[in-house]
Amino acid sequence: MNTALIGRAFSLAYRELVKERSRQMPFWVLLGFLPTFIIERFLVHHYPSLFIKVHGLHVHHFTWGVFVLASVGFISIVAQNPPARRWLALFYGVGVALAFDEFGMWLRLTNEYNLDSSEDVMVGILVFLVIAVYFTGLLRRAFRIMRRL
Repeated sequence: MNTALIGRAFSLAYRELVKERSRQMPFWVLLGFLPTFIIERFLVHHYPSLFIKVHGLHVHHFTWGVFVLASVGFISIVAQNPPARRWLALFYGVGVALAFDEFGMWLRLTNEYNLDSSEDVMVGILVFLVIAVYFTGLLRRAFRIMRRL
């Protein structure tokens, strides 16, 4: 196979999947959400005893997610025109992933990690973000065409 052809394919994929999307705020939310979700699922599954204890209390990672979400929300409200909107969107994605990964725990007030409701919510958020990033333009065009009909 021709290496120039492979290089061109990767270049086109990068331009379509990343470079053209990087102006959209949902892209940065997805960029913060997806790696955080993957890393936290890996850590919880493979290292369940890895957690922070404060005065004998197990601090779940949804707590850190709530702090991140509260911080991003406060900065967004207080700053007139936040210059670091991409960073805020990225950290918003991190906070959503940390908080909602344990959705089943705070919904049912239980200490079980691997609840189906947590995974369902996380997949739902991921699907929503992928649609928001990659399909909103397509949906806009489809609605314009349907209005003309």
